[in-house]
Amino acid sequence: MNAHRLAIVAAAFAASLAVGVDAGNTQTPLPKLDLTLTPHATGGADSYLGVRMVLQHPDLKAGAGLMRLPLTLVGIPTARYDGDALTARDDDGPVPLTQSEEPPTPQGVYRRWSVTRATHGDVTVNFHAPPRHITAATNNGPLFDLREEAGAFLGAGVGFMATPVPPGPWRVHLAWDLSGAPAGSRGVWSMGDGAVDTVLPSEALAFSYYGVGPLKRFPATESGRFGFYWASDPPFDPADLAQRIEKLYGSMSAFFGDTSSSYRVFARSNPYLGTGGTSLAHSFMFGYHAPAKPTADSLQLLIAHEMAHTWPAMQGEHGDTAWYSEGTAEYYSLALSWRAQAITLDKVLRTLNERADAYYTNPYRGLSNPQAAEKFWTDPVAQTVPYGRGWLYLVQTDAEIRAASQGKRSLDDVVRELYRRETAKQPYGIPQWLELVSREIGPAKAKAGYDHMASGGLMTPPAEAFAPCLTAVSHPAQPFELGFARSSLNDERVVKDLVAGSAADKAGVRNGDVIVEVNDVNKVRSDETMTISLTLRRGETRQTVSYLPRGAPVEGYRWERNPKAPASACRF
Repeated sequence: MNAHRLAIVAAAFAASLAVGVDAGNTQTPLPKLDLTLTPHATGGADSYLGVRMVLQHPDLKAGAGLMRLPLTLVGIPTARYDGDALTARDDDGPVPLTQSEEPPTPQGVYRRWSVTRATHGDVTVNFHAPPRHITAATNNGPLFDLREEAGAFLGAGVGFMATPVPPGPWRVHLAWDLSGAPAGSRGVWSMGDGAVDTVLPSEALAFSYYGVGPLKRFPATESGRFGFYWASDPPFDPADLAQRIEKLYGSMSAFFGDTSSSYRVFARSNPYLGTGGTSLAHSFMFGYHAPAKPTADSLQLLIAHEMAHTWPAMQGEHGDTAWYSEGTAEYYSLALSWRAQAITLDKVLRTLNERADAYYTNPYRGLSNPQAAEKFWTDPVAQTVPYGRGWLYLVQTDAEIRAASQGKRSLDDVVRELYRRETAKQPYGIPQWLELVSREIGPAKAKAGYDHMASGGLMTPPAEAFAPCLTAVSHPAQPFELGFARSSLNDERVVKDLVAGSAADKAGVRNGDVIVEVNDVNKVRSDETMTISLTLRRGETRQTVSYLPRGAPVEGYRWERNPKAPASACRF
């Protein structure tokens, strides 16, 4: 997806993870888990990241689950470890393992390794994690896979690290064996640089980021609460971008009352088109396509969006609550950037209208939250439904709260209270949201607004939103219409489900055509005037077709600057 749209909701997996579990609340000592990671980077087929995990006295019975790892996660392949690629031993010697598949979920299927006999003493698990090999034809997607770049490894644990089935929490000690790594190498985890001791559940090992090798860092030495890491020299100034994000992190964390946690940003280069990122536990990784020459300006809001995921969250099924996790990230990435004076008013206005256009031109905007969730993991366009819907609903709710309180209260009060309840381990789901909004604008109005949003009703900006600085105006939009199944752009690249009468059909695209080349579909989707160009192979012949992938105009809105209002009146 484009810069601020491919931010896949890792909250679907990691929102409930405790970044630091309070060991003092347990009645018995927590079991230890020693994790050692050893890089072996050659740039060839024999590259791997060695993983050694020692579980203290798990005392498993025969048939019990020991480790688990998804085979794929939202379409991203993992290391798998077929056959005997993952081994275990205890005080009695090798522990024979069996493999099975857990019941499938919308996100993917997990493989489970179970012990065939009871274990005695500590259990040591070993495996070699191979980096994923990618090309210019690889699909852009969530940044879960382990990759090798410039002699370093970068990836999320869920892409390569089989994790204990016993949920923990564990007293984790992570160490890096850099004896075979290039001089100047470092190891970094979402939870800290170098060796780290912390208390975490098993899931946190999966849904966090790892980097090791000759990584570059800003600041150059570990200090404070922020770190930015990269392997290859990017086309943008990494120090400039890091300084901006560090400042914004300080502002965001202060807004949510979080003055002690840390944050880490990882960057890696993609050989394929597209820029995007994925947020995990107090960390974020983004990928960029160097030939596109992204700038610090173009990346700033992408990272701000992912950073905002660190705080607001909502209990419940992802399909029911994605509007909140993504909507708040969209809302506060922009609002807090403006309040921190990190972006210009022109950038604010341009971003508001880009987000509005993306919502109004989304062909799935009329689906209910559950209906959109059914398509979420199979269609990247459906993945963006919660972004625009949630953001515009929050814009509407903020305007209503400000109007009801004569400007004394705002959305900020509701979101921060829900976050306070989350950190206090109190309920913080949809019922609590409706309770808090009802206090501000009344139960009937709160329920009607929520139901309209959740059912897929058209979200229209209230006249008072961003007034007097900006004015909402009608702007008919043309929905994006590729003309055939979006899955046709996956690895097989074969056209299927061609829509009769569509622009693609009229241009000469046919079912069964092999897509040899295609321009950046996500860039095309963000610009109503841009055509899509396909080089197709049909039998022994090739042809190139171009068309405007748009449907009939629908109702839409944008904002314009009110020339009578001074910049000091612009409060977001």
